[in-house]
Amino acid sequence: MDGDDTDDEEMDDGEEDEIDDEEEEEESEDDDEDDDEEEEIEAVLIMETFIRTFHNGNYDAEFDDVLCYDRGVIQLVRSTQASYNKPDNWVERNRIGLEKVKRQLQTCIESVSCEPKFELELIHNNQWVQQLIDNEEPIVWHEPILDECWDQLEAEIDRKKQQEIVTDIKRIRISNVEMKKERLAALLAIFRNGSATNSSTYLDFDNANLCADGIISLSELVDVSSDLNYLFLEHNRMDNMESARCLSRSLKSHACITSLNLTNCDLGSSPTILLIILQSYVSIINLSNNNIDSLGAVKIAEYLRSNPPIRRIDLDNNRLNDDDAILISQALKRNTNLFTIHLHSNNITSIGVKALLTCVFDGSSLNAISESNHILLSMNIFNATNISMTSSFFLSQKFNAYVGKLLELGKRDKIVLALQDKDSLLKYLASVPVELIPEVLAFRHRWVVEQDLNIVYCTMRWWNMPMLYSYSYNCCADGKRKRDY
Repeated sequence: MDGDDTDDEEMDDGEEDEIDDEEEEEESEDDDEDDDEEEEIEAVLIMETFIRTFHNGNYDAEFDDVLCYDRGVIQLVRSTQASYNKPDNWVERNRIGLEKVKRQLQTCIESVSCEPKFELELIHNNQWVQQLIDNEEPIVWHEPILDECWDQLEAEIDRKKQQEIVTDIKRIRISNVEMKKERLAALLAIFRNGSATNSSTYLDFDNANLCADGIISLSELVDVSSDLNYLFLEHNRMDNMESARCLSRSLKSHACITSLNLTNCDLGSSPTILLIILQSYVSIINLSNNNIDSLGAVKIAEYLRSNPPIRRIDLDNNRLNDDDAILISQALKRNTNLFTIHLHSNNITSIGVKALLTCVFDGSSLNAISESNHILLSMNIFNATNISMTSSFFLSQKFNAYVGKLLELGKRDKIVLALQDKDSLLKYLASVPVELIPEVLAFRHRWVVEQDLNIVYCTMRWWNMPMLYSYSYNCCADGKRKRDY
């Protein structure tokens, strides 16, 4: 019996130890949860402070640090001009590329003979880095040896048509291969004569040395591509007014096209051509790496101010400065359609950053907050993609998060955030007509949690109550109660 009692006592002690351990674990978990909640609350408060106070210069030094580092990062940008200048030994270097493209054309011919559908893909050295390593020509220049293969491909398509089999081209992608205007015209002809149909959802002519006539032929190709959604024309100089007009007309009249990529097309050299291209009215347009400067910025601001149906515009890696950022910011206040704008890697400083952020949260008055842009969902000003794990990287990430949170706020949320504490309440009430102050306080009362209402109480205690309710005879006689927010 005594032995059993001892065992029971030992078991009781063991159970008590387990219970104590569980309680300690639970307490530890509770502590961890409390710490996490406190950190989360602190992070939210810091973010809200940023949103309310970025106007006053608190973050200028950090903005400039990140932006200077961003401009200092070497971008791997291919020069359009360099691609089109043939070096002395280009014949030898071009021969290697010609053989590759010839084999790809032969593969296309075999596909047409065996299948009713095929993809027209001619790609030379898809990676620019690899081109540098191989020391090959960045673009394969057209030579008669390719004409033979093109003729064979067209003949095979015609042969299939004679067998009452219409070939369907599912996709057209030409990358780093020169396309002569005659070839584009021949490609267009096989669609028009019924030898082939075109079900391509995107056309990609990247670095194809499209001349003015080539762009015009391409515009006609867009017209017969009824399923086309995406048009990529990277690294092709756009320097002819008539070809730009033809392309713009085709894009305007197309029912399905949504996205146009014109990176590295040197559109900054001709602001007039840039404006023509902008007026194509696609939903998404990429104008990165185009040497766009202040002359082009005027056209872009003019375009955005007209409130076109564009949803996204990419302007990163250009030569825009603070004055340009201010112009674009003013235009965005008039725009109710644009959701996304990319502006990183330009010559913008903290002055331009604050101007851009002010267009979505102008804290100068309650009216200004109300009239800010509440449509934008994404504004990429700080680039973290090419930055190594440095302090600038973490600053970029932090500011991107802050800007993202700012853009999530609606008009009501922005006003409530502006009236967050006693100091900001007093700041904004000072510019509000005295008879509307009760309405402002009532507005805040409707949207803040109960524990924050003491801010309103403290403010009312401070405020000069006789002044608050003493209206002048003219104000009372007017009888107008125009809301000031």
